[in-house]
Amino acid sequence: MNIHPTAIVSPDAELGESVTVGPFAIIEEGTKIGNGCRIDAQGQIRKGTTLGDNCEVGSGAIIGANPQFAGFDPSIPSGVKAGANNIFREYVTIHRSFQENVDTLVGDGNYLMTGTHVGHDSVVGDGNTTANNVMFAGHVDIGNYCFFGGGTGIHQFIRIGDYVMAQGLSGLSQDIPPFCMTAAGVNIISGLNIIGMRRAGFDPPTRTRIKQAFAMIYQKKIPANEAFQEIPEEDRSEAIRSFFAFFESPGKKGICLKLKK
Repeated sequence: MNIHPTAIVSPDAELGESVTVGPFAIIEEGTKIGNGCRIDAQGQIRKGTTLGDNCEVGSGAIIGANPQFAGFDPSIPSGVKAGANNIFREYVTIHRSFQENVDTLVGDGNYLMTGTHVGHDSVVGDGNTTANNVMFAGHVDIGNYCFFGGGTGIHQFIRIGDYVMAQGLSGLSQDIPPFCMTAAGVNIISGLNIIGMRRAGFDPPTRTRIKQAFAMIYQKKIPANEAFQEIPEEDRSEAIRSFFAFFESPGKKGICLKLKK
């Protein structure tokens, strides 16, 4: 363990093996830091935060700060729980839940670049990447293996499916289905994340079926439940089922159906 003499580490914090803590970093009581983690200069790990193994917290990042919620009672116990192998670059902020004994959740293997914000009570899956200054409001549900371009802003209570790619400066206040791409602007679908699917190992027949499903809903304007019935039973792979399942439970603001012209 390597802790800089200027760092402030509570005796009630639990630090794993081979943890590095940089100058002027702060690790509060009631925190758990996994093996091999690195907290850079002036990084802050606030009470109630758990980090899995091999996480990196950049300079000035704050994990577990109070939620930006009017009337919040700071005495309420809550936290942030992050999995393993996450990279939180400089000035990333992740806020704890405003609900008692509830955590804001981050999965494994995410890369959050400089200035990314994750609001209270959000759920971030695995393998996601955010470019600089991406903003997730509170109660946002992010799937797995998504990419968000710089300056993307996501409204509260929005769901983002797996393998979504958002162009920089996308503004999202409606749910975005799996495998879709969004364009700069507000609630605009620009197509499918074909490159992302190919890199993820989806075979050509699966990609073709997802293209057909997308075309039925976004170009032919066929309701999702009817479009699903047009897919032969033998072609209803897990990926196809997850695409259509997303449409079965739209959030408060509905699913984004606006297609870029």
